[in-house]
Amino acid sequence: MAELQLIREDIVLLGSNTLIQEENLCKYMYKTLNWSMKVKKGINTDFLKRNIHSKELIYHPIWLAKLLVIADRKPFKPKKIPMMCFVDAVSGYRGLLTTVPKTTDHPIGSTKVIAPRIDKSEEVQKYIKDIQHTQINRSYVLKKPEHKIVEKFLVHLPIWKVQVEEGSFKKVFMINANTGESEEYMSDQWKTEKWINNRKVR
Repeated sequence: MAELQLIREDIVLLGSNTLIQEENLCKYMYKTLNWSMKVKKGINTDFLKRNIHSKELIYHPIWLAKLLVIADRKPFKPKKIPMMCFVDAVSGYRGLLTTVPKTTDHPIGSTKVIAPRIDKSEEVQKYIKDIQHTQINRSYVLKKPEHKIVEKFLVHLPIWKVQVEEGSFKKVFMINANTGESEEYMSDQWKTEKWINNRKVR
């Protein structure tokens, strides 16, 4: 897997640019821990705050695409269904979105912006087609619908990357800077090739 590069440029931010502040980070980090870790190891927000080894706000690239699904319903007019999907621009991890996310133009200074591995509009189209054929089509038992890609564009998700170390406890927290939720699963996919290589439609 290619080494992640950092770029510096103005970007389109995923979200409204109302980010979680540093002073509230430990509260969200604590929420991501499982029950046994909290109880058996006695970890609380004060422990996390005291033992932060490093902390940085990164911007991770994700492709968004507006889709149109056209289902034939003869003798009636075809039914047109708008949808939206995402493709992680580093790992190829992908899926459908249930809501249309907000985006904001955002000037970047010294903040760390991760360079996309899937960096061309033509390249991401292959992964979008995979979503259409493997995720959308399975809802249609008989005749499969027609698909159109209305628009696709690159955005960046703000993530707090926080490393905590104390004795045997070592953990890197990946916290969505918009919502406070953990992005650990998504970040784990950056270390694999399975999403990049696993496409039924080429």
